[in-house]
Amino acid sequence: MNLSDPIVTALQDELQEYGGLLHLFQQQQQFVLRHDPEGFLSLTGGVEEQIQRSTEKRLERERLVREAALQAGVEPDSTLMALLPFFPEVCRPLLIALVEEINDLLHRTRRRLRQNHMLLGQCLELARQMVGMSQPEISTKTYNARGQKSHLGSCHSFNEVAN
Repeated sequence: MNLSDPIVTALQDELQEYGGLLHLFQQQQQFVLRHDPEGFLSLTGGVEEQIQRSTEKRLERERLVREAALQAGVEPDSTLMALLPFFPEVCRPLLIALVEEINDLLHRTRRRLRQNHMLLGQCLELARQMVGMSQPEISTKTYNARGQKSHLGSCHSFNEVAN
């Protein structure tokens, strides 16, 4: 099959973009651990751009795989791994390695995102506790219908609390 070169290039590009996304998530985690919310927020735009680039690369790779499937005369929604027998034998190990590396990188990226989400949740809870200790009248704990804690502010406006 003649489409192996563009697919290899697409996989490499996709791998690079996911690597960039993982790097940004790692940077965000460092900012959270250093208690640097400004640094964390400064990466938000970059993360959004990186997600967009990663999505574009994935869509391009999926388009090329569909073309390869059509050229091979199989279902257009076939996976790249299902198409391996249609590629030259010399290309198969590289394709397998790239797919495995992308899958591993996606797993690590999702894990880092979950960690960041958990760390941010802990930071928010700590901030709530600190506000509650310093000014208990503005943070009232109640329970919602599912028995989970919810935090309701008092009747004070933000300006009253800030003064």
